[in-house]
Amino acid sequence: MKTTELTDFGLGLRVEGFTPARGPETLRTLLWEYGVLHLTGFPRDPEALTALARLFGEPREVFPAEHRMPGQPHVRLQSNVRGLGANAGGQYWHADGSFAPDTPLVTVLTCDEAPEAEGETLFADLRAGYTALPGDLRAEVDGLDGGFPCRRIAEEDMRRATAMRTVTLSEAERSSRLAELRDFVRPLVTTHHTTGRRALVLNEHWLREIPGRTPEEGRRLLGRLYETVTRPARVLRHHWSVGDVLVWDNASVLHKAVPAAPGLRKITRRITTAVPVAEPRWPAEPTGEPAPGRTAGGTAPRTAEDTSEHRRARAATPDRERAALATTP
Repeated sequence: MKTTELTDFGLGLRVEGFTPARGPETLRTLLWEYGVLHLTGFPRDPEALTALARLFGEPREVFPAEHRMPGQPHVRLQSNVRGLGANAGGQYWHADGSFAPDTPLVTVLTCDEAPEAEGETLFADLRAGYTALPGDLRAEVDGLDGGFPCRRIAEEDMRRATAMRTVTLSEAERSSRLAELRDFVRPLVTTHHTTGRRALVLNEHWLREIPGRTPEEGRRLLGRLYETVTRPARVLRHHWSVGDVLVWDNASVLHKAVPAAPGLRKITRRITTAVPVAEPRWPAEPTGEPAPGRTAGGTAPRTAEDTSEHRRARAATPDRERAALATTP
């Protein structure tokens, strides 16, 4: 197996010659370290991709059912072709599964049809972004929470998607989806479920407020965080080719889809896998008690892995896109 770093700032690794027979630990270790893996020469048949996803946990069923690959309930078809799978989602900075606060996800994505121009996927490191914050801002966000009004957002998105006919949902499907979601508050800084590294928690669609701050103050603070994390010089830009397989850790990185150039097609298949965690990382609802890793005063202790030495060692969304968000988290 051969590995090649994709950037000079520690985000992304190309892996050649990996097979599931090598065992999961090597791949897991690399993913937790680099955040994004590009597997080359990996078989892309449904069985192989499912086996790859299962190295990290249990694949999740796709919602809604019309976006599933036939006979593969955990594989989602995605494209920019109207009526072919999930359309137009993800063109904003997000981590998959942000609406499920206690379930870290790993995403496996493969490309069946790649555009000749544009259509890239961008990645930004939430761990490096946290470390790069000025000291006063880092101390401030260590004691803050973010508000995720997921039920309200999902209800609005599904209503819009149905009205614009970007998806067909029965009342039973709508009700079932809303029953799975809840509004919640979670810390803006979290500790990785495996490595213990600190990382920001961000999502341009599902994260809407900072409790205790006015809406304007919250927007201004979040703007500073996104500006730091997604600084262009520290963003990994993946240009897709047919046959590519990417794996990324949603607890460590944000990603964003760039639309393909006009008239060009892009078709991908996606599996999201729930990573098992021995204990909850924090309460899903506010309890008045500090979350794990945070003091009663709201300040999280720093670890050696938050230091720069560790790193050296190694807007508004268009209506059509928003209409896809309820089914494209």
